[in-house]
Amino acid sequence: MDIRKETILADLMTEEEVPNTTFLKSVVIILGILIIGVASLIGVTIYKRATKTTETETVQEIPLPTGIVTSSISSFGEVNINVPAGLSVGSVKADQGLLLITYERFEKPELILVFSPATGKEIGRLLLNP
Repeated sequence: MDIRKETILADLMTEEEVPNTTFLKSVVIILGILIIGVASLIGVTIYKRATKTTETETVQEIPLPTGIVTSSISSFGEVNINVPAGLSVGSVKADQGLLLITYERFEKPELILVFSPATGKEIGRLLLNP
């Protein structure tokens, strides 16, 4: 009987219940995917910020003074506007009763002239520093 008890006892000690690890495995897999995703997002963000050029920065718009231009439109005839040496006309825009002429050098804005369409006179100049 002693031998029988020992064999039964040995069988009971070697047969342990194995815990179910499927839940733990799924949690580890999900966390691994999340870590890879966040690391990729950080890498892409750093790459985009490192390769960002300064030319694509947006310029804040400055509201133009509205009290300068009179509401009555009078005929002023013909006005000659001389283009400064070394610059070319980049754009001409009319906004809030004013005419804005942008002069560029090598496709970079350098000077903005503000004219009154009602009088045909230059109101001011905006010099853009590089």
